Order: sequence, then C-alpha cells, then structure tokens
Amino acid sequence: MDKFWVVDTKAKISSESSYEQDGSEWYYGRSVVPARSAEDAISILKMALRDKHVEIEAVLAVVDYTQKNWDSDDDDLYDTVESYEKSKAKNEVVTGVFASGMYLERE
Repeated sequence: MDKFWVVDTKAKISSESSYEQDGSEWYYGRSVVPARSAEDAISILKMALRDKHVEIEAVLAVVDYTQKNWDSDDDDLYDTVESYEKSKAKNEVVTGVFASGMYLERE
C-alpha cells in the first residue's frame, strides 16, 4: 500500500515550463507523492517534474504526510493540505507550489 510523501525540493525551472517564474535562479517546491517508500517518491517526483521542465537540484526533506513533520507556520505558502487532498483523490503526484528564491528572500 502506498503512503503519501511530502517532498520539499530546491529546483531549477526551465523557461519552457508553464510554472510562473520571476527570474530566480532557484525555486523551492513542496509536492505530495503516493509511493511505497521515500526513495520511490523521489524517483517518481523527478520523472513528473522532468515532464514539466523542472530539474531537482536537491531534495530538502521527505516525510510521510501522516506524521505532520511538514507542518509549519509557512505551510500556507505551499498548500500542502490541498495538494494532499488532490493527490489522495486521484492517487497521483501533485507538484504543488514552487516559491521563488527571490520571493522568499523578501519575506
């Protein structure tokens, strides 16, 4: 049975991507991935993001959604609960929100 993994990443977004961009070198993302293990979740997410012209530079965290270790004051930015609900309903990867490095520096 698959678990739902919350995966935080640091990524580069290509100009061909449909994700909104502001010229930042890096974007920080939080996605929800159904998978049997954390390792599988990373592999599945890399493939899903590659199709969207996003390259993961670093995986910052991978946690089981039910553990709530992802929960923080900043979570409103990433819409984790909404991403989880979508992922659970369709049993597929939801890449969620990517916040630009420049935006986060201003906060």
